[in-house]
Amino acid sequence: MTVCPACIRRHHRVIGGRLAPSPTGYLHVGHARTFWTAYERARDAGGVLVMRMEDLDHERSRVEFAEAAIEDLRWLGIRWQEGPEMGRSYAPYAQSGRRAFYLDAWRRLLRGGFLFPCRCSRKDLAAALSAPHESNSPPRSRRKPA
Repeated sequence: MTVCPACIRRHHRVIGGRLAPSPTGYLHVGHARTFWTAYERARDAGGVLVMRMEDLDHERSRVEFAEAAIEDLRWLGIRWQEGPEMGRSYAPYAQSGRRAFYLDAWRRLLRGGFLFPCRCSRKDLAAALSAPHESNSPPRSRRKPA
């Protein structure tokens, strides 16, 4: 069977990745490794890599840490196709500026009947996450949704 390259491009989903450093401190080697992997995967797939700052911790986020992250990632040779300094279709590039997108998605889920209330306390949730689990199973709450 012969496959038309134009058809592949038209029907093939673009593979992408996202770099999302938190500007609450300087990057460390673990960040570099994770971001390099995301960069390689997007590059090797011919995809789009998006830089977006995880600036949701308003008390600790600093502009100088965001600027240093961009500088450090560029120094490492990581290149993204979309980000704060270049714009394009996935803006805004700070999580704090995306609240309207998330609220819209939440409203659609609510209207579709896909949300349900959770009556677990924060203590219940913390206990569920810290309890011993089988190696391949996700943590579960002992309570049933109401």
